[in-house]
Amino acid sequence: MIRAAIVDDDKQAIEEIASYIKRFCGETGCEITCTGFSDAIGFLERSHSFDVVFLDIEMPLINGMRAAEKLRETNESIALIFVTNTAKYAVNGYSVGAIDYLLKPVRYARFAALMKKTVRLLGTSADTDIMLRTSGGMRRIPLSSVVYVEIREHLLVWHTESGNAETWGSLKEAEKSLPQDAFSRCNHSCVVSLSHVADITGDRVTLRDGTQLAVSHSKKKNFIARYTALCGGKGK
Repeated sequence: MIRAAIVDDDKQAIEEIASYIKRFCGETGCEITCTGFSDAIGFLERSHSFDVVFLDIEMPLINGMRAAEKLRETNESIALIFVTNTAKYAVNGYSVGAIDYLLKPVRYARFAALMKKTVRLLGTSADTDIMLRTSGGMRRIPLSSVVYVEIREHLLVWHTESGNAETWGSLKEAEKSLPQDAFSRCNHSCVVSLSHVADITGDRVTLRDGTQLAVSHSKKKNFIARYTALCGGKGK
């Protein structure tokens, strides 16, 4: 189940996106719930309840760009899609990790294409948990919250949105337990969640939380290929 928020001071615009979500679900079989907000303040108070947000840029009180900046102060994982009357505002979207933007009036074909990309980024197993055997016992964590896994000697460190978890084992075993279309090695000691990648430049990958990891020469081609595939055939 994917939880979507629609933030727009225009009630009709909210209803339009909601109707597109309903149509998309009917065509693809995806399960998506949606909640509308008439201003960004109400949404920001509940942002952790959602997986994706359609955020209007031109709004009173707090405009969409400022709302996005405040959102990223506390929530790095939510998928962000701007909705705007003019593309000139959307060019700054990458600074806050936006997936893309929708131009008003929103066309369903464009919406559906972007929604397919978003679903891939979120992962079809967004509600799937993974069980880890830690020194404190078994721990269940959402697969979607795993940012990356690294090996330190024989100790695996699972970096998640809610903190780290340590387990014994090999990185190869951890890699096998993760969906290959959503995770990839960037070097010999790290497996990264591709949905948490913000940028790949040179021999470094930057994650949405600001973490930078090295990309080895031997892993780079496959890592970029998987990331590009997840983004729908084009880099960010």
